[in-house]
Amino acid sequence: MKRPLVLLAGLPFLVWAVFALPDVLASARNAWDWRRALILLSGTLALWWMSAGMLLAARPAGLERRFGGLDRLYRLHKDIGIGAGLIVFTHWMLEWLPKNLAKAGFIERPVRGPRPPRGPADQWVDLAKDVGEWAGYILLALVVIALVKRIPYRYFRWVHKLFPLVFIAGAYHGLMLLPASFWQQPLGWLTAGMATLGVVPAALSLRGRIGAGRRMEAVIETIESHADGVLALHCRPVGDWPGHRAGQHLLADFGHAGEGAHPFTLASAWNPADGRLSLAIKALGDYTRSLPGRLAPGQRIRLEGPYGGFTFDGASPGPQVWVAGGIGITPFLARLEELAARGGSPKPVDFFYCTARRDPGYTASLPALCQAAGIRLHRIHSDDDGPLTPAAVKARLRPGASVWFCGPAAWGDTLARALAAGAEVPAFHRELFEFR
Repeated sequence: MKRPLVLLAGLPFLVWAVFALPDVLASARNAWDWRRALILLSGTLALWWMSAGMLLAARPAGLERRFGGLDRLYRLHKDIGIGAGLIVFTHWMLEWLPKNLAKAGFIERPVRGPRPPRGPADQWVDLAKDVGEWAGYILLALVVIALVKRIPYRYFRWVHKLFPLVFIAGAYHGLMLLPASFWQQPLGWLTAGMATLGVVPAALSLRGRIGAGRRMEAVIETIESHADGVLALHCRPVGDWPGHRAGQHLLADFGHAGEGAHPFTLASAWNPADGRLSLAIKALGDYTRSLPGRLAPGQRIRLEGPYGGFTFDGASPGPQVWVAGGIGITPFLARLEELAARGGSPKPVDFFYCTARRDPGYTASLPALCQAAGIRLHRIHSDDDGPLTPAAVKARLRPGASVWFCGPAAWGDTLARALAAGAEVPAFHRELFEFR
């Protein structure tokens, strides 16, 4: 994820350095001239970053494939949002701090010469300044709200809907205040082009059209509540589901006001003859805990997808090691179904599945499913056996092996670091489901 961020920072800076910096070097007489140059640079960078964030928010299929799935696309979107917030804060401080320090008498400001008479165009410039200032305040507040995970998802979702409006206001501010000299060179043209790339998905977002081409209704057929807090939901799409690969996920909207769509990994392989989809929903928050009492067979829901690149198609031909924790088993259940239907895995696979207690709950059929798929199952019950160690995973690695992980983020980070420290580093695949 670092390479796109470096490119997004480096490209506009390079264009600015080629076309704008020479004029700054030739004409800047003091720190205030450099301040103006840096205000323009930071404003340009902020517009590029916000445009890129809006483009990724539209979930374009080509970019999803390019970055390896919606989870990675959204992780990049999150990083760009944080970066854009920091750039906007820097832009604001460059404008606000020196001016107010001069007003307070702490620093000296050069005497301005006479200003030209104001005309009708100045009203639009003044409006752009006011709009940009308030858009900056709102953007910084929205970034903070988005990062505070204690705020429930439904509030985060509604706050997030304000971003397109803030972006459009910021784009107006940035383009109106670009110097005339910028419009005579590629810096202005490219910045306007980037703004256009952001305005289009912003308009789609305001109309609720992002992802519309992948939406369809489905009917809940059966619901199973398990003692381990997992709700198994089986539904049938109304229309032609395009099919999915094992390991992919979808966005499910159960029709509850304020909640919108939540991501869930598909827990079943696609069988056109059967035509059903299975979801496994763990009671991890207020909303998911309430679902058993709010869903019923026959209810219509809305699905969007499939999404995701945590698939096993095209993977390396060598052996595999799977590691799952708790509800992270869902992509592997879909793969086990798929392999069992094919007569078994063509490659050796060791599957570590970790839960706190021995109560099988939702996964009672897992041993039989692994046997049918030709997968070696290693059950780890951390309350009795202790946590799974990276050494235990490494012990199952063979030359050319790959590791597939789905579970708590901190655990995945620890495992990734341990595997990277080995003599032979296996390919490490994981889902990044922490969208916030």
